[in-house]
Amino acid sequence: MVFKSYIVLIKYRIMATTTATILIGHAHQNNSGIILTHIILFTENDRPALILNSIDGKSETKVIIPTVENTVNDIYLMVAVFILDKVKPSKEIHNFKRLSLYDILDDNERLTLYSETLKVFQETRIKLVFNILDDSHLLSQLEIIKNYPNDFEITLPVIKKELDAWSKKIITKGI
Repeated sequence: MVFKSYIVLIKYRIMATTTATILIGHAHQNNSGIILTHIILFTENDRPALILNSIDGKSETKVIIPTVENTVNDIYLMVAVFILDKVKPSKEIHNFKRLSLYDILDDNERLTLYSETLKVFQETRIKLVFNILDDSHLLSQLEIIKNYPNDFEITLPVIKKELDAWSKKIITKGI
């Protein structure tokens, strides 16, 4: 399933770095966690993209190019449109032509869709787990995630060790 996402990235020449994964499903009733149904890869450093795949592989991969200031709202919109099937944009938001939501929807329609999406999440029990890596754009939008009424978790790096290609030094962060 994740491999399938990378095939999509290569096929459509979306050369980017995955800076977050969003797991979608339902909280387990007894011991938290998540019963996983879908995954979204958030890629950056080229043209940002949200790539949605179902875990069972039965659904077609969906790609949207998010807005900068509303990336989290775009993630929730993607879930409401393609997983919950409860929000219907006037135009197809999935595309491999790399058109962003700025290009597809005007500001008023996007804001209306975000409002509809919020209502859907008030009425739906679903869980999203945001696994956000160091330097991801999503780090600047944590407050938006907190404003959604659904079950969620946010995981952030505790420890990081990696080679800095420019300085040729090992960089470590955390405890």
